[in-house]
Amino acid sequence: MTTLTKIETELVVVDSVSVATRTIGSGKRLVLLHRFRGTLDDWDPALLSALAPAGREVFVFDSLGIGQTGGVTPDTVEGMADFAASVIRAGGTEPVDVLGWSLGGFVAQVLAIKYPHVVRKVVLAGTMPAGGAPALVWSADWLKRASAPIPTAENALALLYGDSDMSRTTGMASLGRMPHPPAAYVSPTSMATQATVISRFADGGEGGWYARLGEISAPTFVANGDRDGLFPAIDSAVLAREIPRSQLAIYPDSGHAFLFQYAERFGDDVCRFLDTKTGT
Repeated sequence: MTTLTKIETELVVVDSVSVATRTIGSGKRLVLLHRFRGTLDDWDPALLSALAPAGREVFVFDSLGIGQTGGVTPDTVEGMADFAASVIRAGGTEPVDVLGWSLGGFVAQVLAIKYPHVVRKVVLAGTMPAGGAPALVWSADWLKRASAPIPTAENALALLYGDSDMSRTTGMASLGRMPHPPAAYVSPTSMATQATVISRFADGGEGGWYARLGEISAPTFVANGDRDGLFPAIDSAVLAREIPRSQLAIYPDSGHAFLFQYAERFGDDVCRFLDTKTGT
């Protein structure tokens, strides 16, 4: 496992926009796509370390209008996926593996559908497909609470972790590994745009992407916590059902940030999935 020290931020120009990026390790590239109001400093270093064993490079970036990246935050998931595709192409390493968490999972789905030549394998963590099936549910109240102007550790614990002592304890440890304060925050305008995008996509109001999940040809690993308060595990089950080459894992006693709570276990599961030959 790679031991992380301070990771330098590199600014690269993509589509005439200065984009904040960080790279961990070297080898096959895994691109991470972030959650609602997530910036470079909101990735748990323990997870990044677990995802970057010898031979793998983990690449993270602030998307348009987020954190230290310039530009205006797109008002559709498709617009976010278009920019992610541009960032990937600018790196000159396509196809890449992609891990999308929460809102980033929306983006990863559209990226895999619209740009199949850019994506080799996909990990969808704590997310849901576009609304379009009766079984799908999500919490608008969770999103409202997550939109608090000033993020606090207490609010993050309540939103991202389960109620058990174990979940809360590992949640506090995760929060303690992240920089405080972060290098940059998400502006109220960009946060409001992201919230609107999530609501529209989750309610099925963008692009008919649910009906196109069967077009995803990349092998896909769908994962969630069994107590996710934003996108319950049933949403992940529907995703795995609709994506042809997919597998599903649900992690116990964990919420939306199950991937931080089980950083090493989830990282090992992801690496095993990415390293397994698929015969294609």
